[in-house]
Amino acid sequence: MKTKTFRVLKCVCLLFLWVSMSACGEEASAGKVGLFIDESTAKFLKTEFEDTKVCGKFENGAFEDVSVVMMPPVFPCKHYAGGCSGEYVNPNHLKVGSLYVWRHEVIHYLLDLNTGDPDAEHRSALFKTCI
Repeated sequence: MKTKTFRVLKCVCLLFLWVSMSACGEEASAGKVGLFIDESTAKFLKTEFEDTKVCGKFENGAFEDVSVVMMPPVFPCKHYAGGCSGEYVNPNHLKVGSLYVWRHEVIHYLLDLNTGDPDAEHRSALFKTCI
């Protein structure tokens, strides 16, 4: 009986060892060199764009019409000496240093497109209610 229990235990241990080691040393091919944006990021940006458009009750504007540029978290801009984390540049450029500022820049774009004023002074309540 001891021998049978020992054999079962030995088999279980070997099976566990084999399973736990099966991924070790597995080689993967090197990734393609360059900077890539996962499609889930584009989907996120589009969904947030559409949600912001609905929140602001904007008629005009489509995600497919904007030019999105991913920037460092803080980058040089004309508005602030210390730099910006997001910037809308007329007519359709949205510079984004963090995905957290995406909706903010979309509001500037949609305000400009729908009213002719991007509200650089941030007076619109949309900057509070739609972010």
